[in-house]
Amino acid sequence: MMGFEFVKEEFLKLGFPLECESLEVKKGHCLLMHGQPLTNLYWIKNGLFREFPDDGVEQFNNSFPSKGSFYLTGFYFGGKINSSFTVEALEDSTVEILSLETLNHPKIEPIVIVEILKKISTIKYEQNLNWKLINGKKSFLHRWELFKKKYPGIWYRIPQKHLASYFNVTPQYLSKLKSNRLL
Repeated sequence: MMGFEFVKEEFLKLGFPLECESLEVKKGHCLLMHGQPLTNLYWIKNGLFREFPDDGVEQFNNSFPSKGSFYLTGFYFGGKINSSFTVEALEDSTVEILSLETLNHPKIEPIVIVEILKKISTIKYEQNLNWKLINGKKSFLHRWELFKKKYPGIWYRIPQKHLASYFNVTPQYLSKLKSNRLL
């Protein structure tokens, strides 16, 4: 199943057709800004993003949401807090947007909403676990291999400076590993 189809199907069964908004985000533009209220969930139809804190203190890359993945940071908070991350497009991208307000539809039975939330929660848990598996390892090369498995076919499209900050190494270190054919 692609994107928020599982939510659309549940709403359709109850006689409430649901259309999610589609948004084009150009390279260099932001999907979400630091400090913006978290009121939407996103599914990336195509493209590549980087997620990073933009609080003026430190800038490192936290993740690289890409085609076929969800960006669900707002899920646990439901618009009650503001984003601590900025999400910038590294290439022209298209996202599908599900407003959290949609899940407050007064005619939708709570059990249906619970089922939808369980599915979203499972997706979010899996994403957090994958992030932890990559970033919880000590060996850079081991983390690198896990990263390449999680992001097949896109790691080479991410600028080296962004990869370096994700792994908390210098771009020069990555260059050295590449020259020694370890990456």
